[in-house]
Amino acid sequence: MAYADHKPQRRSSDDSDLFTQLFSERSVILELCKERAKLAKKRNDKQFLHRISKRISPVNSQDLEFEVMFPSRRKWHSYRPGKRDASSSYELNTKGLFRAVLRLRVLEQHETWAVRIKEQVDRIRGRVFSEEKFVFSAPKIHPIEKEKGGHKYGPLAVFPLDDKIIDCLTARYLRRTLDGALRDSCLAFRCGKDGNRPPTIHDALLQLLNVNRRHRNAGLYVAECDIKSFYDCVAHSVARNALSDLMLDAKRRNQELRVDSRALAIYDAYLRAYSFQRNVKSRQESLLANKDALGEFSSPGNELQQCHGVTAPDDVGVPQGGAISCFIANVVLHDADKKLDRLKRKGSFRYLRYCDDMILLASELKVCERAYACYSDALNANLLPMHKAMPVVKYAATFWKGKSKAPYFWGRDDRDEAVPWIQFVGYQVRYDGLVRVRPSSLKKQKQKMTEVADDLLSALNPGRRRRGPIPPFAIELRKSNNQITHRLRQKLMSMTVGRVRLGTSSEGPRPMCWANGFKGLWGRRTIPESLKVLDRHRERQVRRIIKRPSARPKHKSKKSDAKNVLPYYGSPFSFLAQFRRR
Repeated sequence: MAYADHKPQRRSSDDSDLFTQLFSERSVILELCKERAKLAKKRNDKQFLHRISKRISPVNSQDLEFEVMFPSRRKWHSYRPGKRDASSSYELNTKGLFRAVLRLRVLEQHETWAVRIKEQVDRIRGRVFSEEKFVFSAPKIHPIEKEKGGHKYGPLAVFPLDDKIIDCLTARYLRRTLDGALRDSCLAFRCGKDGNRPPTIHDALLQLLNVNRRHRNAGLYVAECDIKSFYDCVAHSVARNALSDLMLDAKRRNQELRVDSRALAIYDAYLRAYSFQRNVKSRQESLLANKDALGEFSSPGNELQQCHGVTAPDDVGVPQGGAISCFIANVVLHDADKKLDRLKRKGSFRYLRYCDDMILLASELKVCERAYACYSDALNANLLPMHKAMPVVKYAATFWKGKSKAPYFWGRDDRDEAVPWIQFVGYQVRYDGLVRVRPSSLKKQKQKMTEVADDLLSALNPGRRRRGPIPPFAIELRKSNNQITHRLRQKLMSMTVGRVRLGTSSEGPRPMCWANGFKGLWGRRTIPESLKVLDRHRERQVRRIIKRPSARPKHKSKKSDAKNVLPYYGSPFSFLAQFRRR
């Protein structure tokens, strides 16, 4: 019997204490402050262009409606922490705004913003603690391009603000309550233990390097598996039954454990609010045609039909982008983790899973094949289609195109079938311990820098093609050519390597930047050329702006320091320098 069929049991104060704490007035206000800080960050990106050209508007009506719930920035800015340290501007804004709201809502309780935020908090808590059946609103679907220039899209589900906060806090409660039952091989969306931080992709890299160090001379057999459109293929019945199994495993560890029935009701409502066939295929295909005539949402319909034995039911798919969806990934694949843990008794191997991506490493081919077959059977049992395993006969360019790979040998290239590289969670590791960033990640970062320069060029010369004639109208600009170039370089450095300050000691990459996402490279052997390519591409975007404004009307600078802009900021601000020990 699934958890949804259980009658709510009488809860003790201890059982429901965590759920009540997470949905307290203070916790809900904190989540609202986080959303306001995210809005401030997005607006700062728009302000970058608005400060240069008067034609760019930094705000929209929806943002203004949300802002009314908070005190003015002039009031809460003084509550920001005094020392920046390693905190990002988002963290500082969240802390400052949260302090200000808690303090000022008492002093200014009759102000419009204080009344509105109280109404919002009461409405959210009222929905959660109400005796009525909980219901999520249907999410808004945004098509996300899977590959630049392609016509395949993935559906990103965006819930209204109230539903988003309930989704986030419920997922946090379920993770904290049931995380102890998950296996160590599960590395994504976990809770920290004994005061330690949760595992990250960098911990996965460390485990791979430790296994490689022990078997470097003899080599290892490796297998990889990827599920086709995972979130679009999760059946609701599987998600419900998997949660019941996880709850039973958690109760075996702690007999007194009780999961709050309100959290289970929200979990069930989350599943009912969305299905791929109903919310995407039936409603969004025609809207996508307006954006891209050849565009379509990728869906493994034939594979799903094979898994279910008949036409795939309507209640398949969970929203991509929701916090509970991340928890569902661990819940559904917990069965595979358990089966592989039991199989370890018959042969030694290492199994790691990050969300729906997994990798197997074993010193013997038969052990690796047996473990891979066990994982495949677990996916079939949970009605999840996987990419067909590609046999690796010889290392070639086609090796990187396969998403699922049958067991192959990872080691020195003195054997014909040997593969020198493996790939997992954004990193690529060579048999001798050399680490590099996946080329697709480098490509995406280059595209981001190019898009920033393209947006600036569009603001400087609206309506002008990349190599077209100059429009016959003058543009009102706020900054001089030197100031515009300086601001672009500062923005690119901030988003790529962070806010670097000369003369201060730092260990590893700065927070809230691209380099921090790959801090597993810090202090390790890597390939410098791949990172130098990013430095060159960043300077190339700056040169694009230097060349193009020469045709624009010149704007005199009011500041005398505009002439002293450095043409190049040197090694401390480069990609490569972020990963070298000082």
